[in-house]
Amino acid sequence: MKDKELIKLVKKEVEELCSLLEVDCEKSLSLEDGDEGAKYIKVSFDGEDLGYMIGNHGRHLDSIQYILQLMLGKITEQDPNYRVLVDVGGYREERNSHLEEMALQKADDVRILGEAVELPPMKPADRRAIHIALSEYDDIVTESEGEGRDRHVVIKPANK
Repeated sequence: MKDKELIKLVKKEVEELCSLLEVDCEKSLSLEDGDEGAKYIKVSFDGEDLGYMIGNHGRHLDSIQYILQLMLGKITEQDPNYRVLVDVGGYREERNSHLEEMALQKADDVRILGEAVELPPMKPADRRAIHIALSEYDDIVTESEGEGRDRHVVIKPANK
């Protein structure tokens, strides 16, 4: 399936989902190349009073993304190279920026104290953002620890 056809089909599914949810907003879709041959279909919703689409700590946003990923899987016959990323009003971008800033501050704490710092439990996407934000530094390492909802990132000095 060609990328333009795929975008057209996903756009149709997004319109259908918005109709079912009775959401009236601007929608934009783009296709971007990712790591290791993956392709990301970015779906952005913009408008006023869309907080309910984000939900508490992004839970509704995650659910919308999951639903669209299931729809995409049906369209692409479960091709693992295609992923959907959904953002509402720039929430994810702002959230990732906040997480990166927090990660850098905690990394500084690790450098000063010389000991590990545990972050609060986070969703997988948030933990991944922390790992990516700190991956370029040689003097610290990050690890995910815990199970289920208690899974969290630990930032440690690299020499310990």
